[in-house]
Amino acid sequence: MSILDRLNASFGLDPAAMREEIDQLKQQLHSQQNAALERQQLLQAVVDAAPAAIVLLDEVGTIAFANAGACELFFEGGQPEGENFLRMLAKVPEPLRKALLSDSDHIFRFASNGETETYHLAKRHLSLGERPHSVLVVRPMTLELSRQENAVLRKAIRVIHHEFANSLAPVISLLHSARARLGQLEATPKLEQMLAVIEDRVLHLNVFLTGFAALGRLPKPRPQEVGWEAFLNQLRALLADITIAPAPAGSGWFDPTQLQQIIINLVKNAREAGSEPAQIALEVSEAPEGGHRVSVLDRGTGMTDDVLENALVPSFTTKPSGSGMGLALCREIIDAHEGRLRIARREGGGAVVSCWLPPRESQSVTLDRSRAKLSLSRY
Repeated sequence: MSILDRLNASFGLDPAAMREEIDQLKQQLHSQQNAALERQQLLQAVVDAAPAAIVLLDEVGTIAFANAGACELFFEGGQPEGENFLRMLAKVPEPLRKALLSDSDHIFRFASNGETETYHLAKRHLSLGERPHSVLVVRPMTLELSRQENAVLRKAIRVIHHEFANSLAPVISLLHSARARLGQLEATPKLEQMLAVIEDRVLHLNVFLTGFAALGRLPKPRPQEVGWEAFLNQLRALLADITIAPAPAGSGWFDPTQLQQIIINLVKNAREAGSEPAQIALEVSEAPEGGHRVSVLDRGTGMTDDVLENALVPSFTTKPSGSGMGLALCREIIDAHEGRLRIARREGGGAVVSCWLPPRESQSVTLDRSRAKLSLSRY
């Protein structure tokens, strides 16, 4: 005799009705389980899509959860659940360890492989199942800060250029008039020399401001699909005396006019750094993170630590007659493409300036844009 039959015999219950009631309960339970699973999958998808690294730690520092961004940023794509986060931190550089152990929200910078990234860190405490846990959220800020800096810089440039241009125009006109009158009067050589120096400096300032203003007037890029072979063939005609490596297969997504101007500027810088044209090379390669990397390599005098740190700062230059706008303008163009520009020393002497261009399908800010990975599993 079945259980239902025994219940029926003891309490006068209908076995068919009991079976129907149990089936309904099973269906409800199954539906609830499916709904809970769907909610869990939805939550997982949302957390993994977040442009931030999220790590959940228990009270002793064991990793209970890490989203896709955290696995990429901290653990080189591995699954760290069950590992002890605090034990991993014991081996990392002190500045990074100090930042990740902080209980307050703050912005910190981390340098790796010649690139510096800026991150925002937030930590929150909560209870799960009556046990204390901590949530660590790290978000890359480099591109966002760069955009804000560029916006402020462009506004300042427009104001500065307007004021200086209004003052320089009449000064230049008066200088020309004064030099013309010197031919009609008996002027001392010293006076002529003084006016010549004034005119030279005013003209230099005017050239500088014209280059400076270019940053404020830079048009937005018009990216399009461009075949690398055709693009490099155009450059071979313009830059016949440098080495241009074979083109990679396929195409890139960028504004060809603006990228061509960047490459011409970088080759010009390489020549001015003392590199022989035959030792200047242009290379385009597929980047491991997607997209392409365009690099100009030279065998010039190289760069000191101070130059490397300030090379992209507008108006910074080591050339006697330079404006310091060339590299800043290149970075502005690459930033507008949502890419990255990097300057490094070349092994064996010289410098390498490389521009990373993201693929067409990746035109948004993600954790993958961060190059200086905080990989705790390396140490």
